[in-house]
Parts: sequence; structure tokens; C-alpha cells
Amino acid sequence: MNELVIIAPIAAVIVLGKILGETGAISPQTFRDTNKILYWISIPALLLRLTARADLAALGGWNLFLAVYGTYILLPFFAWGIGRFFKEERKRLAISTLVSMRSNQVFMGIPAVSIAMGSAGLEAMSLFLAMSLVGYHVLSITSSQLVLSGGLSPRSVIATFLKVVRNPMVCACLAGILCSFLGLRQFPGWIDVTLKVLGDIGTGLALLALGASIKVTSARGLFQTTWRDCAIKLILHPLIVYILLSILPVEKSMMQVVVFASAMPVAVNSLVVAQGMSMDEKYTGELIAVSTILSVFSLPIWIRLLGI
Repeated sequence: MNELVIIAPIAAVIVLGKILGETGAISPQTFRDTNKILYWISIPALLLRLTARADLAALGGWNLFLAVYGTYILLPFFAWGIGRFFKEERKRLAISTLVSMRSNQVFMGIPAVSIAMGSAGLEAMSLFLAMSLVGYHVLSITSSQLVLSGGLSPRSVIATFLKVVRNPMVCACLAGILCSFLGLRQFPGWIDVTLKVLGDIGTGLALLALGASIKVTSARGLFQTTWRDCAIKLILHPLIVYILLSILPVEKSMMQVVVFASAMPVAVNSLVVAQGMSMDEKYTGELIAVSTILSVFSLPIWIRLLGI
């Protein structure tokens, strides 16, 4: 029953966000503005504080790096191969490779880990994000660009790099790593409290905004068109990480956090990437909606398997 205790508040807040959005109690513009606050202020503040305070030696040497980046390299090939087998057209195939590794680690993963594992889980999560966020963006966008255009151009490489270095969450993680390496693991009291206050506002707001962003028309029809990519994201992605971390072991709580975060549904910001790269944005939105709904059923299974 522990997994239901963990998932129930997450699902409840997401549903509340959906109700508030559908009834017009909170306008879509308010939720868009909320996302900007989360993206530019709240979550970067949380990541900066946690990453700076975390013990980088706890990363477990190269094992975590190899397992996570090995997964990021393998997943696009699986998604591409399965899509080719089912004769998907190129724009949709590019989306399949894009979202195969793009878990909703921040807007859903951080609140879920916080509820499930408390402060110890958040510390492990911050280390994982610090190590993986740059590669997460670069490899997902690069693989989808390869599928979309059949190759990489200097312009696409530069554009990808600029998007990554401007990402506030990536910048926050890198700044936190730098502080940790320099021994600045404890900020002055007023700065630490400021970052904590800003970070604490993110958990509930992120889940409310996620619920409001879900748009579902015909659930049955959407499931029939999205089930393959949802299965890759919700089952294959965490399974590959789990297998690789079994071969390349790390500390138990770190393994739990990484697999749990990998089991999250498709990241909401994948829609922005799809729009910017002229891919199938409608299908991307459908994947975000369906994978989020299905994760209510898949996440409890991973919680039980991981012993959280």
C-alpha cells in the first residue's frame, strides 16, 4: 500500500490542476505564468541549493555516469527501430526518438521524489540532475535532429548548444557543482533561506500546472496511437537504467532515485522543442497527456519493485 500513499497525493494535485483549468477557476494564462516562475526561478533555486550542498563523491565514480548516458544513447536507437518497423513517418519518428529519454524529471520527478523519499531523495535527485541534465538535452535534441534531417548541420549543433547553456536549470546545476567543488557547500544564512523559500513553492505549483496542461479528447483513440512510445518511456527507459545499474552498482538510494525519475512520463517541455524543430507537435502533446495518465498506474509498480 506504500506505493498508493506516495502516488495518491501526486495524482490528486494533478487532477486538481486539471479541474481548475477546465472550469476556468484559474485561467490558462495564469498557469503559463506559473510555469515561467517555476522554470526561471523556483526550480533553479532548488537545484542550486541542493547541488551545492550535496556530496559529489556520492555519485559513485563512473558507474552512474555510464549507466545514465548508456541509457540515453541506447533509447533513441530502440525508439527509431520500433518506429521504422511500424513504418512511422519521419516527423513522428523524430518525436519518438526525442521523447524516449525526456522524462518529466523536474515538474513531476522532483515533487514525486520529495514525497516518496524526503530530503535524502532530493539530495540524490540533485546529484543525478547535475550529472545528467546537459546530456539529457543535447542527446535528445541531437538524436531527433538526426532522424528529422538525416544528419547534423553546424547550425543545428550550435543551436542545440545555445539552447542548453541558456537553460536556467542546467545553469543552476552547473553553478551548484562549481560551488561544491570550491567548498562553498553552505551559503550564508539569508541566501540559503531565500533559495529554500523559492524552491519550496515549486512542488505543488508544478503538479497543478502539469494537470492543467493535460488535454485529452478521445482517450481510446489516443492510446491506440501512442502506446508504443508510452511503453518505451514508462517501461523500457527505467528498465534499461535498472539493468545497467545492476551491472554498474551505485548506492541504493541513488539507484532508486535514478530509476524512479526515469519512469516519469514525457517531459512537458518536449512540446516546446517539437514546435521549435518543426516536428509533429500535435503528437507530442498527445504523448505528454497519455503518458502522464498511464504513469499513475506504472509508477506504483516501479515503487514496489524498487522498494521505496
